[in-house]
Amino acid sequence: MLTYRRLCLAAAFFAFSSATVQAQTLTQAPTLTQAPTLTQAPALAPAAPGVATAPLSEAVMAAARDVVTGSGLASTFEGMVPQIAEQIRSGYSRTRPDIIKDMEEALKLISAELASQPARMIDVAATLYAVRMTEAELKDAAAFFKSTAGKKYVGSQGQILNELFTQMQVFSQTLGNVMIDRLREELRKKGHQI
Repeated sequence: MLTYRRLCLAAAFFAFSSATVQAQTLTQAPTLTQAPTLTQAPALAPAAPGVATAPLSEAVMAAARDVVTGSGLASTFEGMVPQIAEQIRSGYSRTRPDIIKDMEEALKLISAELASQPARMIDVAATLYAVRMTEAELKDAAAFFKSTAGKKYVGSQGQILNELFTQMQVFSQTLGNVMIDRLREELRKKGHQI
């Protein structure tokens, strides 16, 4: 399930980094000529070679949605609106404490307007699964997530990913240091000092 972990890490990174950038950017005067909208689902990247691109049946999509929901991935999307609102709130609270009351009211209104948006990302994720897995495979995966072991797997993902992120940082730094040491060693053999 390495792909699931990568997707969770990417989704979490996107949610937090996007909100932080937007909160920082919103303290400046907008320079957009047209306001961004969410009227269309995000376009999917072209399918990888060998990945089915035929129209997907509702049965396949339903099975794929079950996987997205059962795997806990849907909860990542469902938490994005409150997380982004909190990032914006935090950014403006520091830079514009004079508008906190009005901002709170506006964020409640906007959050309610955007409450259905995570369902679109669930459909995007389901489509990504549906083009890569058969209906039977999706049903098997969904059945696993409904099992005792599957529920424990999903329930432990947050803690595992947090710990994995920390371990990945340590591993990356260690690996980088080893590579630099080895590079210096190899370049010394050729008469270079770095």
